[in-house]
Amino acid sequence: MLNRKLALITGASSGIGREFAIVLAKNGYDIVAIARRRELLESLAVELQVFGAQTQVVVADLSTTVGVQSVIAVASDADFLVLNAGITRAARVGTTSGDEILKLNTLLATGVVEICEVIVPQMMQRKTGDVVIVSSIAAFTPMPKSALYAAAKTYVMSYGRSLNLEVRGSGVRVCVVCPGYVRTDLHQQAGLTHLRARVPKWLWINSDDVVHAALKGLGSNKSVVVPGAIYRLARPFLGSWVAQTIWRRTTSRK
Repeated sequence: MLNRKLALITGASSGIGREFAIVLAKNGYDIVAIARRRELLESLAVELQVFGAQTQVVVADLSTTVGVQSVIAVASDADFLVLNAGITRAARVGTTSGDEILKLNTLLATGVVEICEVIVPQMMQRKTGDVVIVSSIAAFTPMPKSALYAAAKTYVMSYGRSLNLEVRGSGVRVCVVCPGYVRTDLHQQAGLTHLRARVPKWLWINSDDVVHAALKGLGSNKSVVVPGAIYRLARPFLGSWVAQTIWRRTTSRK
């Protein structure tokens, strides 16, 4: 198919990133799929062929400078940028090494900013482009035993909100999506499988809810969107003592 646009998606091998790849392929985009797990990326590439999409697979660890630069190297022609790669981390204060902190911040925050600082000006020169940054509901609420994670997600949300205002009128749109608990393998990879049983079912949303909210947010030129009705209702109160008490009891991390 001629005249297909190009979407670059980090963390494309599963969960939210994979859902973005499928939805954008259906909507006429070729895909640059970036993640650490080659076998899952190659499986995705085969699946996307049914939509007429060509998929370039890039294996990279975005917690490293080399990984971030590998994204920048293939992103210059991207019409749509989805910065989704991430992990969740639970750790008490003082139990995370300096090297681990650096990797976490590169993956969730500073690496995202580095990519945007190079690619968004190129989009502005072309007067077109869409950027979705995947943050978290953690950006709105303190998270004991996950302070590093919450701080990184707050950092990237703040950057995206400011970027949204800066690029308005340029033809480029930026939206930060802040999901709560999403049914992916993220918590399993982080050793937090107990949350599946502990967190009530009504607090869980699906990957397609996140993608839908992000695309709708872009269309409305919103700087930040929160998927899921329960999270949107709770968002203004998440910093209160009552909400914090309920949240900690409901979603306690071991």
